[in-house]
Formats: sequence, C-alpha cells, structure tokens
Amino acid sequence: MNQLPNDSIQGNKAAQLRQAFDRTFALPSSLASPEVEDLLTIRLAGDAYAIRLFDIARIVTGRRVVSVAAVTPDLLGLAGIRGGIVPVFSLSSILGYGPDPGSPRWMILCGSEEPIALAFSDFEGYLRLPTSALHAGENFRATRERVKYVNQVAATPDGVRAVINLPLIMATIRNRISQHWPTKE
Repeated sequence: MNQLPNDSIQGNKAAQLRQAFDRTFALPSSLASPEVEDLLTIRLAGDAYAIRLFDIARIVTGRRVVSVAAVTPDLLGLAGIRGGIVPVFSLSSILGYGPDPGSPRWMILCGSEEPIALAFSDFEGYLRLPTSALHAGENFRATRERVKYVNQVAATPDGVRAVINLPLIMATIRNRISQHWPTKE
C-alpha cells in the first residue's frame, strides 16, 4: 500500500479499521449476533454519515487516482487496486455536495465482480450499534439528492448519523455507466 509522507495518523486509522473490519468476520455466522450493526463512520462536507460494513468489500487509502474522460461528473478517474483497474467515484459529489476540495484520501470498494470505489476525505472510525439504534430516515432533512441515498438514521453516542444506502448508489452508478458504455456480450 502506498503511504504518503507524514501520514502516520491516517495509517493508524487504516490499520485500526482493518482490524475492526476483520473482527466482524472472525466469528462463525451461527455465533454472529443479528442484533448488532457494524458501521463505518465518515464525514462529507462536515456532515456525519455511517455506512454498513456489510456493504463494503474493502477499504483502501493512499491510492493514486488517474483522471480519465468522465462519462458522469461523479467519476474521479481510475485506480489500481489489488491488481485490477477500478473506477473511482466521489461519494461527496454523488450525495450532492459537489466535488471534494483536493483529492479524497479514502476509498471503499463495493462489489466483488466489476468493483467500484467510492472516495471520500474524512474517515472517523468504526462503530457497532444494536439494530434498535437504526430507524427509518423519514425525518432526515437534507437535499433531495442526499435523501435519495439515505433510508435510515443511526442514533450513536455522538448524535444522529445518516446511513448511506450503498446498494442504491451502486445501482445508480451502474445505470449511468450502462447508458454510456456498451454492454458485454
């Protein structure tokens, strides 16, 4: 993994997150409690969000993103991840905040076949909550674009966080891409 100079804090966060992520899969599925939800906590433009770890295939940091001609304004470019070339999209832009100032440092990889990376700048940590702490997001106040991708909110010790619906974002991205690129035959 390519580390940028003076990023030991970011590297420590990445290591801690990898360990927490791995621990969630260490228990046999029969012993894993269906009563808890494992979440990644992030910020987009200062707003608190959560993402279900179940929806994330991998978390990476410090990857170089090479710009390409964009078929959608959310596409930042391509990155090499685990021997493959992966399209990288701005999570901030998808949720209607516009482009991130600078280059987003963190990426979550979604999907196992033809993965897509979602990039963001502010990673906060890992959180395990009882499923009873997640509620329907009808009262989530935000722009139409953000509400479209949030169907729950999580009551955390630090306040309420919108839970991003990654499967819906992935479906939207794949739909946008399919309109511009021919399908495989």
